[in-house]
Amino acid sequence: MSDRLFAIFDIGTTGARSVIVDEEGREVSKAYEEYPPKPRNVKIHEQVADTFWRTSANTMQRSLAGCKHGPDAIVGVVVSTTRDSITPIDKEGKALAPTVTWVDNRSTSKSKEMAGEIGPRGSVRKLMWFIENRPDFFKKTHKWPQLDAFINNRLCGALVSSPADARFGPIDHETLQWSDELCEATGIPIDKLAEIKNSGTTIGEISSEAAKATSLRKGTPVILGSGDQQCSALGMGVIEAGMVKATTGTGTFVITHLDEFMEEPYVMYCNPSAIPGKWILEGVTPGTGLTYKWYRDQYCEPEMALAAQTQKDVYQIIESSAASVPAGSDGLVMFPFMAYNLGIFYNLGFGHTKAHVARAILEANGYIISMYLEMMEGMLDIEFNELRIGGGGANSPLWRQIQADCINRAVVLPKVRDSTVIGAAILGTIGTGIYGDYSEAIDNMFHIEERREPIPENVEVYKKQFPIFNKLLNSEIGNILEAIS
Repeated sequence: MSDRLFAIFDIGTTGARSVIVDEEGREVSKAYEEYPPKPRNVKIHEQVADTFWRTSANTMQRSLAGCKHGPDAIVGVVVSTTRDSITPIDKEGKALAPTVTWVDNRSTSKSKEMAGEIGPRGSVRKLMWFIENRPDFFKKTHKWPQLDAFINNRLCGALVSSPADARFGPIDHETLQWSDELCEATGIPIDKLAEIKNSGTTIGEISSEAAKATSLRKGTPVILGSGDQQCSALGMGVIEAGMVKATTGTGTFVITHLDEFMEEPYVMYCNPSAIPGKWILEGVTPGTGLTYKWYRDQYCEPEMALAAQTQKDVYQIIESSAASVPAGSDGLVMFPFMAYNLGIFYNLGFGHTKAHVARAILEANGYIISMYLEMMEGMLDIEFNELRIGGGGANSPLWRQIQADCINRAVVLPKVRDSTVIGAAILGTIGTGIYGDYSEAIDNMFHIEERREPIPENVEVYKKQFPIFNKLLNSEIGNILEAIS
């Protein structure tokens, strides 16, 4: 193991992870903590802002405690967060209200009228909502940073976002800086936004206060990370045309590399890459993993009790029964757009069991990935030979097989499932000069654990089921587009 280590904050929607990674892409130690239940007065798609910081600090303390080299071996700190999540703060960087997360789709009549100009800039719609519905609060708020800038500010006093995170605000796609024209049109003052810098840039050093909270060494360089999905793509080596990855966590994200910006890719998004000057084409379906968590919390009390008694993972218990259900869930198809209140269980009959419902939720993720792959191949005139996967869903052998069967392609599993962490560490190695370019970093830091092939008989089942999913999608696409505009 290398003595040069990186401390990575991987801050998600439902929990935070702190990981110590060496320059060869190996996890030295890590800690994860799910966020505690929110107070009742916090809306469903909001989170108490300090929860992100406290959980991050707690997990970093635990991760460093498990690292025999200690904080002196850390040569760089990198933050990667869930994107499109804004927090109102005062001049001291303290939160004035809960963070509005990426799953929140609040908007106003004006933002709907400006849908063509705003495009996929979700944070713009959120900010416009505050301007219209809480104007006094909006004005007294010092800044409205994205979550990465909020955490960076706590670590080193730099209120700085990467282009990948700032992209959801009123950004100019050509300059990747704030757009004067869009800010004026939407009423968002530029001086209320964070600074934008390129990923891989050193933005400061760990402060005394942050050192006490996290156990990191004061003065350790902080290197600007990127959005969680951008880091995930980088961590899986998706840095050239013809490569594609899918992450299944809170939502499902399917991403391929682009050398140039693509205008209006229909229901997908073109976002800045973690690599300065490059782009990604991204298909997003929010709430797929949350759907599985919802199922666990609402219908699996016996399984959770058994997990507590046996110290097993509750999802392993759920999936052991789901694995007994045949591919296709005996005709049951789940439409997983619950984030928009558009979830559907289709063909549900008296012969279906809890296990069928669990498997149908897993299969819905496979249909989503298959849909995006078909769209990307058609738009880019390429054919993907394999899919690299990451996120919490990649931990499940059953889910990996379902993905391979649904897309009829090999599924490649990295040795480190938390590809966001590896991508953030790669940015750290570039920022500190350990590697000269991204290809060299990936050659040294991306390692494959498993290559899983599709099962032909299952593929035939899903080929028959997929048109049913598409029928539901076609019938609801108008409502989905309305919900996200």
